[in-house]
Amino acid sequence: MTLPSAAEVEHAEWPALKAFATELGLNPKGRSGLVRQRVLDHLRIQPAGPEWRAGKAEQAALLTRIGPADLAASLWESTISLDAPAPWVGLGTAYLKANRTEEAIKCYDRAIGMGDSGARLHKAHALLRAGRSDAALMEVDRVLERNPGNVRAWAMRAVISEASGDSDEVLAAHGKIAESGRGSLGLAKMLMRAGRWEDALKALDTHLSAHPEDALGWNQRGVALVKRGEWRGAVEALRKAAALKPRDPGILNNLAIALAGAGRIGEAVKRIASAHRISEDPRILLNDAALRERHGSSATARDVYDRVLEVAPEHPEAVAGKRRVARKTKSTRKPRPALSKAAKPRRGAKPRPRTRKSPAETKTSKSRAR
Repeated sequence: MTLPSAAEVEHAEWPALKAFATELGLNPKGRSGLVRQRVLDHLRIQPAGPEWRAGKAEQAALLTRIGPADLAASLWESTISLDAPAPWVGLGTAYLKANRTEEAIKCYDRAIGMGDSGARLHKAHALLRAGRSDAALMEVDRVLERNPGNVRAWAMRAVISEASGDSDEVLAAHGKIAESGRGSLGLAKMLMRAGRWEDALKALDTHLSAHPEDALGWNQRGVALVKRGEWRGAVEALRKAAALKPRDPGILNNLAIALAGAGRIGEAVKRIASAHRISEDPRILLNDAALRERHGSSATARDVYDRVLEVAPEHPEAVAGKRRVARKTKSTRKPRPALSKAAKPRRGAKPRPRTRKSPAETKTSKSRAR
């Protein structure tokens, strides 16, 4: 039984305090102060437990993750025994971190010879690092022969196939992972990358039926529907994703695109503005400028394009958008009326003499005006 600490007893509420007293075989009845004192007195007279200190194996494992690889390797070497494969795996991992790939492969072979089948996957990783993808694939296939449902092996096979550029094998590996009840979302991502939107939607439906609160799954479903041109379904899926993660700029950006595709430009502008306030990613800024341009706000679109060029100088889409907005602004500007200029006398021509009206003519013009 693990004894509670004095601090836990001091700050425990009455139900927890009674539970402590009962577990320790003490009388739980009485006022809380008395029961608390009984438990504290019991803890004082109990001998202290043995102090735990990390051994060389624990220190080596920790250093393999966060410390110098050479120091971790020297510690692993001090823990090597003839009947334990784990230190050989740890030593191989430390060697691999220190870029001593061939020595790491030899360590993994020793662990495999002692019966550690998991060391084959470590060896496959080392072979892949060394550029020997065919040999790495053979090691993974040996693991799958003994355990066809090994998810980690299928994931390693997908990584190796992707490094080799074999997309069909990548999809097959992710399909095997999905058949085990896990990894439907990963399969959907691979199918979307391959442009197989219908199959991706099926995988996403399987994932979302088990994880209905996964915002990433709803976002991926919305993106797949956008690619298929199903704007209404895309808006519904992305609204669910935005409700689950209202501060995710990527989801808000995708929702704005779906709303624009559905013809709801005003709402799309509001959504992309929210995404812009959260993150100034160049792609979000470009979408914001494009939607402002479609909405007729050329001046705001020009300002956003300027901001894109501040974040990513000489971005080709931003430069092209700014020029396009400038042309639109110039074409919609009303031409100014031409100013009439007084005719200048021709050079050499005599000036026309001014004639003064007679008093009779002046009197006649005034009477006409009346």
